[in-house]
Amino acid sequence: MGTTHGPKRVALWVGAITVGAAAALTATAPALAAPVSVGGGTLDWGFKASFRAYVSTGNGNPPIAVSNGAVRNADGTFAFAAKSGTYDAAAGTAEVKYGGTLVFSYPAHLFEITVSNPTVVVDGDGTGSLKADVDLEANNGTTDQHLVQAEVATLVTTAPSVEGGAVKFSNLGATLTAAGASAFAGFYTAGTALDPVTASASASATDPTDPTGPTDPGQGGNSASQTIKAAVTGGALTLTSSGAQVALSAATPGQSATGNLNAVTVSDLRGTNAGWDLVGQVTDFTSAAGGAIPANNLGWTPTAAVASSSLKAAAGVRNAVTPGSPAAPGSGLGTSHTLCKAATGSSLGSSTCGAALELGVPESSAAGEYSAVLTLTLA
Repeated sequence: MGTTHGPKRVALWVGAITVGAAAALTATAPALAAPVSVGGGTLDWGFKASFRAYVSTGNGNPPIAVSNGAVRNADGTFAFAAKSGTYDAAAGTAEVKYGGTLVFSYPAHLFEITVSNPTVVVDGDGTGSLKADVDLEANNGTTDQHLVQAEVATLVTTAPSVEGGAVKFSNLGATLTAAGASAFAGFYTAGTALDPVTASASASATDPTDPTGPTDPGQGGNSASQTIKAAVTGGALTLTSSGAQVALSAATPGQSATGNLNAVTVSDLRGTNAGWDLVGQVTDFTSAAGGAIPANNLGWTPTAAVASSSLKAAAGVRNAVTPGSPAAPGSGLGTSHTLCKAATGSSLGSSTCGAALELGVPESSAAGEYSAVLTLTLA
């Protein structure tokens, strides 16, 4: 099982892909003054999207299963319910144990990995850890491991958002540890970035009185106020295309056929501002008569722009998109090239990307109508 499996990217042409964990944007309320016992909360985590995609293609029955209170989120990640622990909103610390079981099963590749009872530890100094019970059964029983509350990942932590005394640590960066790499059969090496972690916790009993609310509604006066709250839940990272066919101009051998890629729109509604990258790669061009033009002869000059909106942008949020570098015919899209991308911290919202296409037709090409498939992948 020592083979490392890289991420398997989902091919897109017309359609959309969703990633990330849902997140809620909440207003900050007064912090608690001392540690409190946990009475509720949720841990959302997906381990690693590429691993989920890989296992999902396998012959497990089912390939990915949840039980004992764990559930599958709409974006493919997993939710575990808080069971016990404490947190201190003022200090930004927490140690919360969550319940539930997750099983990755791929009999044809000789492994089954069971993850249960994850625990999130936040130290309040920018660091933390994700622990879990992990059972690995691999290679017909020759590579088994049974770990109890092993540190699967280290966390880069931030101050929690606080509302009504409850805390939420959103989109914490997670990195695979050596123990985690071993427990997951060496699919990824220690130091590999994992899916971000979002963890929440609330007290076992809460005061029903809203400390930020208005005074006694029966009190007279010449004015009144109402507190309005709105939960903004994380959405999806999606890709849509304005068309599925591109017709290039006719060209004779030794010349270039030109045209334009159908515009595509990337919408980052995850609420995490985690960034994204849209890449493209094309197959060889072939004709019905058996002719072929190598894929690398298709070049492009990408364009990109933030989509306009009538809504005022959120305070402090900057939306930006960058086109990829041009690729010339002869050293073009036979390998993956970036069409456009948005960096971490500036990816929220929608952007439109396109490209001018140029296919260099070799002088050795036979006459005929050629076609190829360009695949765009969003990650």
